[in-house]
Amino acid sequence: MESSRRHTNANRVEIVFSWLVLVFFSGAVMMGCFKNFRPLGWDFQSYELSDWLINYEGGFVRRGLLGQVLMELEKLHLYDVRFAIALIIAVCSVAILWILVHIFRKEGWTLLIIPTGLCLGYTFMNVWGRRDLLSLTMTFFIFFSYRQAVSKPRQWIQWTIFHTLSVLQILIHEASFFYTFPILMLHYFYRLHKQHISVPISIVKCLLQFLPMLLTMGIVCIFKGDQHVSEAIWASWNDVFNAFAPQALTTPGESVLALGWDAGETFGNHLYTSYLGCFHPTYWGIPMTLFNLLATYFLLTRVSSVRTGLYPHKGMNHTMMSDIALVQFVALLPMYTVLSCDWGRTLPYLVISSVFFYHLFKQEAPLFSRRLNCISSRLQAIISGNRILTLPAIYILLVLLIPIPRYHIPFDSLNTFQQRFQVELLRLINH
Repeated sequence: MESSRRHTNANRVEIVFSWLVLVFFSGAVMMGCFKNFRPLGWDFQSYELSDWLINYEGGFVRRGLLGQVLMELEKLHLYDVRFAIALIIAVCSVAILWILVHIFRKEGWTLLIIPTGLCLGYTFMNVWGRRDLLSLTMTFFIFFSYRQAVSKPRQWIQWTIFHTLSVLQILIHEASFFYTFPILMLHYFYRLHKQHISVPISIVKCLLQFLPMLLTMGIVCIFKGDQHVSEAIWASWNDVFNAFAPQALTTPGESVLALGWDAGETFGNHLYTSYLGCFHPTYWGIPMTLFNLLATYFLLTRVSSVRTGLYPHKGMNHTMMSDIALVQFVALLPMYTVLSCDWGRTLPYLVISSVFFYHLFKQEAPLFSRRLNCISSRLQAIISGNRILTLPAIYILLVLLIPIPRYHIPFDSLNTFQQRFQVELLRLINH
């Protein structure tokens, strides 16, 4: 009786503290929304906004599809394109939040990580996230249409939907290739292999099935743009700038200029700032970043550790989630090394896409090779065998303290939730 009462009290404390942490991060996100979601204050030349303006007016170029759609609307009727971008961001933010909450409730998981830098903390209702939430929303429907297509033979309509969405997604944002298609190709290969089809034939069939996406990715990598394309793109928006910009804009925006960057220099800068920092470079950035990666793996694969109190608490297949997370991590290595330094955008690629894939394919076990499954089993056995790591309090504490940076390394600038909270608290106290 006494033991049962202690267990009940411990569960209540666990639920209360988890909700306090959830409210803390949710509040921080909402404050950011009120502060930053003001389209008229967005700078056309910033990385965030100018990325949306890339179009095909200077010829075919990566990321140009969505910008071309916005340009065609401008040709029909002149309007402030920032409001169209804000509308897309708002719709996609609500859509992906609804999908994630639905999945977490269905699986019986805590919502703790959703408002953190691992999911929507930096990108929800925020132009800084660029096209990420649109692309990740498309990833969910690509995974869903793929599942429908492989579930039964001769699903031509589903395959058509799958291929169409996939090509559109790459044309909108080529980075989506890394967190969407390698895992699907691997799944399709092992699905064929389970049917006792030889390895060479399975590889050929897999490549043929994903040929549209592979060709599209190859094309956007070749036509990455140059200085002349950047200038032509920027000039195509002159009517909008003259009507709505506070001053004359002759120099292309930062993301448009980035089309002409030298690849080698860009790769080196991303790698350096991702692990050493930019404003205050330090070798301490390397262990801090590696810690964040390990903590991300732990928080993702143990997302069922904490009770919610609102709906039934359920477990999860930790090994399967580990398999998925490891595949996604390897697929995203280009984004974690030479293609980006925005951890607040790229870590959600891994977490959100893994959650989507697990939810849609959890009935198929095992998903991948036995060797990968063995690695995941050993990693999860280490966690399960440690009494401290299995405590809900440790999970909650890690969610609260993990220094996921918005960009570069932790503490390179005011780029973590913890730093911003400290600054706002001191400002409130001084006031």
